[in-house]
Amino acid sequence: MIDLDSKPSGRYHKVALKNVQIWEPCSEEDSTEWLPPIDKNTPFSKGYPIRRKPLFPPSIDRLHVIVQPDGALWLEGCLYLFWCNYVKALKHSTIANTAGDLSDFMNKLLDGERDYNDFSGLKVHRPTYYYKSELKLEIARGSLKRKPANRKISNTVGFYNWKLEERDFKPEEEMWKPVVKHRRYTDIHGVSQIKEIHTTDLSFKNAESISTGRFLRDGGKLFPIDRKNQDNLIKALTDLENPEMLLAHIVSLTTGARIQSNLTLRHNSIQPGVGAEDDPAKYALYYIKMGEGTPVDTKNSKPQSVGMPAWVHHLLYVYINSDRHKARCAKSPITDDGGQYVFLTRSGRPYYIADADRKLFNFSAEAGSAIRQFANKIKERLNEMNAYFSYSFHDLRATFGMNLLEDYMKQVKDGKMNQIELLSLLQRRLNHEDINTTLAYLRYREEHPQLAQAQDEFEIHLETLIRKEMAKHDQKRTGKLSP
Repeated sequence: MIDLDSKPSGRYHKVALKNVQIWEPCSEEDSTEWLPPIDKNTPFSKGYPIRRKPLFPPSIDRLHVIVQPDGALWLEGCLYLFWCNYVKALKHSTIANTAGDLSDFMNKLLDGERDYNDFSGLKVHRPTYYYKSELKLEIARGSLKRKPANRKISNTVGFYNWKLEERDFKPEEEMWKPVVKHRRYTDIHGVSQIKEIHTTDLSFKNAESISTGRFLRDGGKLFPIDRKNQDNLIKALTDLENPEMLLAHIVSLTTGARIQSNLTLRHNSIQPGVGAEDDPAKYALYYIKMGEGTPVDTKNSKPQSVGMPAWVHHLLYVYINSDRHKARCAKSPITDDGGQYVFLTRSGRPYYIADADRKLFNFSAEAGSAIRQFANKIKERLNEMNAYFSYSFHDLRATFGMNLLEDYMKQVKDGKMNQIELLSLLQRRLNHEDINTTLAYLRYREEHPQLAQAQDEFEIHLETLIRKEMAKHDQKRTGKLSP
């Protein structure tokens, strides 16, 4: 029997349960176990005979449920989340969002004294349209963005579609109107395609801001850092003397890897024996496989091959063999050296926990919060240096892309490649699915011709600066980072 240990809160809310046994009621003859009676004071109840549910594992590592205001489980909400888990096989993080969104939906209906099964009457009074009107008010107040609002709508529609298909739900009136949209996009081969999108009239129109030339849109608003401030950033990082943060920034500046890929690099991602100071090929690229089939996370688990300069491989190899890093590894539950994270906290926990390791780390949702906290220290140091510019860790990806583009433009100018080859190479290095995202870098360069510096020149400068600064601070560290 699961004890939620949940006192009535007066609101619908989600609860995450761990190691939940899967069983079904059965006859006494087929039972393998008995559940105690709900009311132990009832003398006539023996409880309930149960058995393992066929074709299901004996337990679920993590299951989200929704608790009603009175402290009891909301039956249909919980059944839907179970269906999302075992039939749809959605990620835990997705199901957690669904549970939260459905709780929000039910709370708004509770406040409006509406029944989620009652679709009689005028459209504005039906649960789905009423919920949209409440979300619209939140958007107008500025307390909710359109993107999460549409996610809430999508999860609500998903719940009702499940009720239609699995629970034989028959609403009195229309719950929404289906809408079919056609969106044009450019595929990885540069061919214009049209995608058919099925949605509803409940969704909010996309009011995504268009780049005004101040930022790039590449998985979010990114602000490339100019030449001078790239130096200021590295100087601030070396002054702060945090090896893990310095190395994580170097990886992003030299690979363009997103934060989830950067911080889930493993020991076996690093190529040993390359990139030393006397290595003539220290600026050569060694590629790291990421995404599906590897322990390194990528956006949407997309398989990727990310190029990392040999000298960065060397820096990381020296670091993972330092006493400082070994002390952190000793506190980690991961015992396989090759599968160990490159970036660990002092307590031996990853800065970003990969999807495959959620269970090992007690289903922690850690996703780089230490990086974001450390950003405040970086900004403080930059202010002390009188260096004022927009900075976030995600901006490093756009900075890498602009530097790389500058490098390729020089090769185009020298006749070593043409514009089509440039676009293809840039798209490949940045692992863009939509070539329009890559084209945005070219447009940004036209508007900011002096912003970037050639990536090869930047890497030579960066490597020299890093080796110099690391040698300067080497005596203050427990583990030597300089070669």
